[in-house]
Amino acid sequence: MKNLLYVFVMCIFFASCKKRNTYSSNNINKILVNKCQDYLGTPYKFGGTTKDGMDCSGLIFVAFKELGEDIPRVSYKQADHFDEIPKDEIKIGDLVYFKVNSDRINHTGIITRIENREEIFFLHASTSTGVREDNLLSNYWKSKFVKVTRPQI
Repeated sequence: MKNLLYVFVMCIFFASCKKRNTYSSNNINKILVNKCQDYLGTPYKFGGTTKDGMDCSGLIFVAFKELGEDIPRVSYKQADHFDEIPKDEIKIGDLVYFKVNSDRINHTGIITRIENREEIFFLHASTSTGVREDNLLSNYWKSKFVKVTRPQI
């Protein structure tokens, strides 16, 4: 009985030690971006999650899956999965969300680099050209932007 109690206490102790880290506090953000960049040039395919074809939320979903993390599969659910942050605090590895010809969030991407206040780049799967990088602050994307979240794993 004493041994069983000891095992139970140790399980509780180790389970409570698991800590969630934000991307900004370690290198996981760069790893996540690199996972997404592995898919640059992949053609667009609605519902796709492979190098044969991928959509925007599939890109984010697969990158997290490759890190052993389960997140929702679709953009609007991904947008609610992590905590929103102010746009002026955006960092590499943050996720960005858009409404493209829709009343709800239907597009997502990941911040890959920040050159200056006018050039913040994100990776996403475009319906016209597949997985590519674009400027978040271009007239097109700026008008469709909804929010940014900071993933935690």
